[in-house]
Amino acid sequence: MARYQGRALHRGGPAPAPGRLRRVLQVVTVLAVLALVGSLPWREWRRDHAVVTTLEVDGLRYLDAQRVRTAAAVSPGDDLLSLDLAEVRQRVMRVPRIEDARVSRRGLRGVRVQVRERVPALAVLHGEPWEVDTSGVLLEPLQPGVVADVPLLTGYDASRHPPGAQLRIAPVQRGLAWTATLSHHALRLAGRVSEIDVSDPRLTRLVLIGGTRVVGSAWPVSVRQLSGLRATLADLEQKGMRPAEVDLRFEGQIIIRDAHPAAVAERSPAP
Repeated sequence: MARYQGRALHRGGPAPAPGRLRRVLQVVTVLAVLALVGSLPWREWRRDHAVVTTLEVDGLRYLDAQRVRTAAAVSPGDDLLSLDLAEVRQRVMRVPRIEDARVSRRGLRGVRVQVRERVPALAVLHGEPWEVDTSGVLLEPLQPGVVADVPLLTGYDASRHPPGAQLRIAPVQRGLAWTATLSHHALRLAGRVSEIDVSDPRLTRLVLIGGTRVVGSAWPVSVRQLSGLRATLADLEQKGMRPAEVDLRFEGQIIIRDAHPAAVAERSPAP
């Protein structure tokens, strides 16, 4: 005889499955949360809290931080959620004196701008002396009449070029090549040069701070030749002598012209 399970005594419909009940509760909960979220004052919260509070500028050497902030066009109180960091970087990069920039979040509500400035290598004539960096980018002085302590390139007028232009022309590239060679770690002669004259396409003339003129080929001579110049000048200075001119155009030879005692040279007017 089969065992009776008693199913005929159960009244009503089938009980809901536990999984279905759980899904119904989840849907109801999500709808309730959405209704609650939608009723919150998000616009007022965004206006009061999702805003920029600080703008930090790092890496400055010559520029004023306020100039970078003005270029970035980001101020405390700006909408933080709609801030486009790539666009901010593009605005900062429009400043000719900035070679590179990185823009990032700083904490919860801050913005940080890290810049790398262009380093002046030459001064060029632009009505008044302007600066040129190592890649030939023309830099307007930060203050009228104030430029970095770098050699002045003569024999070329850059007045027709605007700030930020890259001067790829031969006279400027020659001057930059000379400053790069003179700055070689084995020479350290760049600090002794006050002027680089490129007016003659066949040769380049250097004027040292003491007034000595150095004649070289149009493009830089070898480091070895310049090392010989450095040793020769040091030897003459030790003897109290100063040459009026040094000729470097012939490899392996350094020609000294009109060497006089330094005291006499200082009293004599330059020819």
